[in-house]
Amino acid sequence: MAALQLEGKGKMENEIDRKNGLPVAGPTFSVYAEGNATAVGYTDSINTTLNVIFADGKKSSVSSNYYNLLVGFDPFDKDYVLVPKERALTEYIQNDIKAEFGSWSAEAIEKIKKLPAIISMEADGTDEQQAVFAFIKNIKIQENGIKVYFQRYFPIPFTVLRANQQELALHLFEYTRTHWTIKNIDVVEVLQDAGVFPGK
Repeated sequence: MAALQLEGKGKMENEIDRKNGLPVAGPTFSVYAEGNATAVGYTDSINTTLNVIFADGKKSSVSSNYYNLLVGFDPFDKDYVLVPKERALTEYIQNDIKAEFGSWSAEAIEKIKKLPAIISMEADGTDEQQAVFAFIKNIKIQENGIKVYFQRYFPIPFTVLRANQQELALHLFEYTRTHWTIKNIDVVEVLQDAGVFPGK
């Protein structure tokens, strides 16, 4: 069982517990990936800190400043995708982000693993298409490409990606281009606003 726990700071970041003189803890919700089922608890947070517990019990803190976007890969077939090297952090990416994450050093890979991810096939033109919200568990640089292992958490209707194109910093043709990029966007906040995550 894989759990995604988001711990919110609450709407009043500087709210104080009058009795103890401490900041008030924000609400929490958890998402559990169990086969095809997903259980979600309620939260009412704006700013969130994410902690991810993978199926193997490993825990990771998560950055909300960026997200991975992998387009052109079936997120439901296996627990990994093989990305061509020439399509990995080479396009639809800002130069400063490429400089920070694109060296493939051990340090850069650890940073990438702390970012949420959206994984999807290229757009097929139907309203039934689904992407997934996921986290990257491991990255292996191979001769034939970059193998990206991930943990799925829940599906995202592809219509949500299209409806939130500007908020997710997606370019018009990214939907039909196989690639892996990183965006300087708080994807959890966008998905909360879109009603995919509970929270607002």
